[in-house]
Amino acid sequence: MKKLIALLGLTLILTSCGSGAKETKQETATESANPVESYLAIKDALVKTDAAEASKAAKAFLKSNSNQKLDSSLETIANTSDVKIQRQAFETLSMEMYEVVKANNNETPLYKQYCPMAFNNQGAYWLAAEEEVNNPYFGDLMLHCGSVEEVIQ
Repeated sequence: MKKLIALLGLTLILTSCGSGAKETKQETATESANPVESYLAIKDALVKTDAAEASKAAKAFLKSNSNQKLDSSLETIANTSDVKIQRQAFETLSMEMYEVVKANNNETPLYKQYCPMAFNNQGAYWLAAEEEVNNPYFGDLMLHCGSVEEVIQ
């Protein structure tokens, strides 16, 4: 009887230890999400003029984000289905991400791109992983409007 109780106790201890390890791994994976990749997911959704996907990507970025400076722009993108509002918030997010990227060494080059016609010819910047311009402010209307202003390495 004592052996049975000891065996049950040992089983409970091992089972509870195993489930805690899985939760820790999941939390670590979420915390280590790459902010550049998260930003680029939003950019790609806006290039496709996909407000739902931009919102989804912003919500995922918010969950893993540790930089409070980005929160306001991300919350705006996450909480609206209006692509015009998302694009305005993305302009602010882009400038904030530019500062983050410049302050940290990025493993791969990023391209700071500029469209002079965005927002009634006021112009706007964004970051891209590729040199080819795919404009998140106009989508298909003017997909390749813009130029590379800087390569960030």
